Amino acid sequence: MRFVVWNTGWAVPGSKRGLLLSKQIQQQQPDVICLTEAKAGLLPQQGHVIGSAPDYGYPLKPGRRKVILWSKLPWSEISIHEHLDFPSGRIVSGITHGIRLVGVCIPWSAAHVNGGRRDRKNWEDHLLYLDALKQLVKELDHNLPLAIIGDYNQRLPRSKQPKYAYEKLNDVLSSGLTIHTAGNLGPEGVQLIDHIATSEDLQVHDLTVLDRETTEGDRLSDHFGIAGFIKPSKLKRE
Repeated sequence: MRFVVWNTGWAVPGSKRGLLLSKQIQQQQPDVICLTEAKAGLLPQQGHVIGSAPDYGYPLKPGRRKVILWSKLPWSEISIHEHLDFPSGRIVSGITHGIRLVGVCIPWSAAHVNGGRRDRKNWEDHLLYLDALKQLVKELDHNLPLAIIGDYNQRLPRSKQPKYAYEKLNDVLSSGLTIHTAGNLGPEGVQLIDHIATSEDLQVHDLTVLDRETTEGDRLSDHFGIAGFIKPSKLKRE
């Protein structure tokens, strides 16, 4: 199963940047796509789309979602996990291709500090999200392969983020998950903040980093995207 994950920075479908992004994404011939800070119009017309709740605490704009998941195949067990204390509008999950995909957009360090509700301290929303994500991982059916994909808003291994934020993310990942996108994968050794982590019964291979600009110098995003393959591992859960 081929995947793409990318933060599209609210690119407008049909605009020059939106068309270039859509072309880049579709050239990867993905089976599943996770877009963050996105509109569904960037996705292939054929397929099945699920998204996070529209209200993420900033002024609402039509069609915007913090997380959108697309699949060639239908989704089941779709949820935005309202029973957990996630910061609003930043998560959606479902089952497709026999895998539970959890699409995430973990808040950046200054979420709702100087903008939005202005009721948070630096890293506060980020840490609250990770607490909820850890609880979610505990609750999920461990007999089903799991992939957590999206914008983690942290570089791995630790770069400039506070140690406490890095350790909290590692605490989530320690619940039987492997991060496949750590390290200096980008051009000139750049670390990524869009990631994919999976349960031990999945492997990720043949990663490709999608550049922030076209070869002609047109800006696509302020994030690098990632494409790659997910396949079952020989390891089986007990």
